[in-house]
Amino acid sequence: MRKDNSDFSTAFVSEAGSYIDNRDYFAFMETDDMACYVLADGLDSDQELRSAEMVVKTVLENFMEKPSMSKRRLMRDLREAQEWLQFESRRVRLKASLLMVVTNYNKMVYVSCGNVRLYHFRNGRLNFRSKDHSLAQSLADDGRIPDEATSTHEERGNLLEYLGNPNGVHAHFAKKTQLADGDVMLLATSGMWEDVELAEMLGALEEAKDPGMLTDTLEEVLLSKQRRTVNNYTAAAIYVNKVFQEKPKNRRKLIKRILIALLAFVIVGGGAWITLARMAANKAAALETMIESAQAADDYARAGDYAKALKSYSEAKNAAVKINDKIHKRLYTAEQKVSQLMVDGDGYVEKADFTKAEASYDKARKSAGLYPPFNVKDIEKKIDQLDSYAETAGWMKDGDLKFQGGDYNNALKLYKKANKAAMESDYTSAQKELEKKITETNDKLTSIQQQLKEIQAGKLQAKGDRLMKDLDYEGAIDAYSGAQEIYQEIDKLESVLALERSIAKAEEKQSAEQQQNGQLPAGLGLSDGAMNDTDTGDAASEASSSAGATSATASQTKVAPTASAGTTPAKKEASPAAKSSGTGDGNAASAKADTSKEQGTADSASKAAGASNSESLDQAAANGK
Repeated sequence: MRKDNSDFSTAFVSEAGSYIDNRDYFAFMETDDMACYVLADGLDSDQELRSAEMVVKTVLENFMEKPSMSKRRLMRDLREAQEWLQFESRRVRLKASLLMVVTNYNKMVYVSCGNVRLYHFRNGRLNFRSKDHSLAQSLADDGRIPDEATSTHEERGNLLEYLGNPNGVHAHFAKKTQLADGDVMLLATSGMWEDVELAEMLGALEEAKDPGMLTDTLEEVLLSKQRRTVNNYTAAAIYVNKVFQEKPKNRRKLIKRILIALLAFVIVGGGAWITLARMAANKAAALETMIESAQAADDYARAGDYAKALKSYSEAKNAAVKINDKIHKRLYTAEQKVSQLMVDGDGYVEKADFTKAEASYDKARKSAGLYPPFNVKDIEKKIDQLDSYAETAGWMKDGDLKFQGGDYNNALKLYKKANKAAMESDYTSAQKELEKKITETNDKLTSIQQQLKEIQAGKLQAKGDRLMKDLDYEGAIDAYSGAQEIYQEIDKLESVLALERSIAKAEEKQSAEQQQNGQLPAGLGLSDGAMNDTDTGDAASEASSSAGATSATASQTKVAPTASAGTTPAKKEASPAAKSSGTGDGNAASAKADTSKEQGTADSASKAAGASNSESLDQAAANGK
């Protein structure tokens, strides 16, 4: 594990300067055994494609597949980047300068094409600098101008070699350089090294303790010049704090390995034809897979199913890699990127991040015009729908706030409003979510209504219980019936049955009371206690009327109202007291006391009624005479 036993740290700064777009691009990759640092400067004026980014990513993708420091491998990576630029040069010719540095954490090599520079510092001094492929550098090599003048010469931007050159790529490959602890590598585009002199770089290096401080200082020096126009600039610093220490090679073991390899080659040479036949068959199968996958991907892209298109383009690209078809590999890679942008945009829409969705869709729209399977109008439609999506999402968010605050009625209104807008704008992902929210809100409202009805029914049931205790059976039955009706409505069957028993008990009590009240003498509405006290008066009245029963009875029938009228005040006082006791408005002791007073009044009334009856009988006898 070389990386774990070494210490390399990297930092960079890259800005657009006075321009809107930054056409520089830097990226690097550190694996367990090797690292690759790539810096490019775009030289064309294409408004949609970024040539620097394209070549850097192409080189790093190839390096990731097979890390290597060999000249053959690195030059092949540059040629693939060159082919890709030429393939994409539809509107304008894409061009870029590039510098690639590869290290195994012990040694380093670099490949350059154009005027992106590498400065190698050791012990605070410049160890070496890469050469530009410019006319100014050519004049310096011929001795016509000093080498340090190449940074300011008017022909410094007149490049003789660059990626995208129709005459092919002619890059410079440097030999391996042994690294040492404390070495610093600085990668810089022309926007940096044109305005920052070597002496200023050395001064910044002396003050800086880490790569971040170095790049920040170089940027400050550049901007302090206060140029009227500042070009795109990039500086990437790599600090070699510790290199990987390799073991000395054992020449005997190396020779022995070579001899064993030669012997193995001779032995297996007979199977070479079989291997070649298998390779041909595998290549044919990969070619078939590439064609089928590409066709399927194009169909999915035309239908707008970008997720499936992404998968099929990836399969087509992998098949192209197997048969070493570089052109189709680049084509399917580009179409795969457009599909990925559309899939990313759809994902941002689902997350309601419409700013990122618009950015992703816009990038896809710019590239989609170059590839026929993609429908630019469909992408533009998605972009136009984002405003409606954002409005729908806003209503849904407001509904969520209302729901969390317990305002379910207003939450339901907002959800329904958002759902209608989602249906009109074909916001399918929001529709599914809103349907769930509407259902959940309705369930909440239904639950609340049921709870309210349960509370209402419980209050009626409690009222019925109080009326039962106060002997107001008719009121209790009404209260129980109201509670039972509510429980029936909300399907509380156990409570319905319980109230059925309560109603039956109240009706039974009411019936018993009515039967008992029905045994009193006609015209007297007295209580049970008063009726017991009047038993003697009734017996006396019956004895007085034993002679002439028919006449006495008729006379008593006429006189009884008079006696009853005479006792009306007592009866009116007794009746409210009894009623008050029955409804629970007074206490039991007061009711008994009032009842005793009423019984005394009733006795007096009874005696008066008896005297009146006797006088009536005498009068009747006189009339008979």
